[in-house]
Amino acid sequence: MKTKKLAKIITLIVIAAIAIVFLVFYRPVPLWGDTHYEPVYTGSMEPAIPVGSVVVIKPADPETLNIGDVICFRLSESATTTVTHRIFNITSEGFITKGDANEDPDQWIVKKENVIGKAILTIPFIGYLGYFVRTPIGFILLILLPASAIIIMEIRNIVKELKKQKQEQTSNGKTTNRRTQHPIKT
Repeated sequence: MKTKKLAKIITLIVIAAIAIVFLVFYRPVPLWGDTHYEPVYTGSMEPAIPVGSVVVIKPADPETLNIGDVICFRLSESATTTVTHRIFNITSEGFITKGDANEDPDQWIVKKENVIGKAILTIPFIGYLGYFVRTPIGFILLILLPASAIIIMEIRNIVKELKKQKQEQTSNGKTTNRRTQHPIKT
């Protein structure tokens, strides 16, 4: 029994340590960090980055980027969608990129100011989960159902606790007469 408890404690400590290290070094932008997490929905970077992956992007000085680096960028300053491709060539105007699975380089030149950062890590398949949550059925299955289950379980716990308190009051064998505030035996 003690080894099971010890194993659980060690597991929790390891998970907490990994989470802390991850949040310190790879804290996402919404949590005031500098790390972007970009899902990959096309096969242009396969096999290096499979469809459904999430690419971890850290900011990089465009002057330090080299041919062969995988970068994440916007096609224009106002664009909301991002592209993750490998640097194929560097010109005075910016970067020429190419998806690993594409035969030809991209038709555009990526301006240095449109580079979000350099890909440092790929997490396979987790992008599918992010995409699935955005669908109505995914939202229901992964957000609403678990939240509803938690709410129902908490309501059941509250009702159980109220019943327990009521039983304890009646099991004392005494009820209080509200007018006189003296105990009356039943």
